[in-house]
Amino acid sequence: MENVKKILKLLPGFNCGACGYKRCDTFAEDILKGKSVNDCPFLLKEEFKGNLQKINDIKGSLKETPKVPLCSSGKLKGLLDGYEADFLLDPLPKEHSCRETLIILSKTPIKMGDHIKYRPLACPIPHFAEIIGESHGMYVVHLEGPCNRFSDSKKEYKEVGIALIAAFEGIYRGKPPEVGKTVKFIPTHCMMQKVHSGVVVEVEGNRVLIEGIDLKVW
Repeated sequence: MENVKKILKLLPGFNCGACGYKRCDTFAEDILKGKSVNDCPFLLKEEFKGNLQKINDIKGSLKETPKVPLCSSGKLKGLLDGYEADFLLDPLPKEHSCRETLIILSKTPIKMGDHIKYRPLACPIPHFAEIIGESHGMYVVHLEGPCNRFSDSKKEYKEVGIALIAAFEGIYRGKPPEVGKTVKFIPTHCMMQKVHSGVVVEVEGNRVLIEGIDLKVW
């Protein structure tokens, strides 16, 4: 994140969208992931040429990003089921897990900031999570377990039973997704590294929102 801040200070800061991103900070994050600095037309102007070189120097000083592990067919492979996936789904910047949107069937009272224990429909593993958002009866969570939470006595987790996963949001790493297309992906926090499927509804840079989540892969 320190390098993102350095690059952000060197960008014009107009948030004009000419690079394809709504904000300069989002563009700065993806520059470190390989996005071309030249996508910002202002950096090509004489007054910003020095900044352009400094950004390229920051990129050049970084170690090469590890390549995504591939199976023999050239695609990602789920460890549990052996299905092929289009990409891995990493957390958003500064976050420790992908965002999950849940439909919780239990009537247990819950609110923002609560820590819950639930089991996603069709998944045999209990999950532990913190509620970070709520809208129209659906809850956005960050995963906090399961493995390290079974013996954790510092937090109290409300048992809410079965939950439906409505959406995932994160940073894709692999084949670029297209809006409206069904994709197969592996959330990097998934303990079983199982392939999930869903429909891409929004893409901004490397950030993707996938809805209609299903653990069945056809």
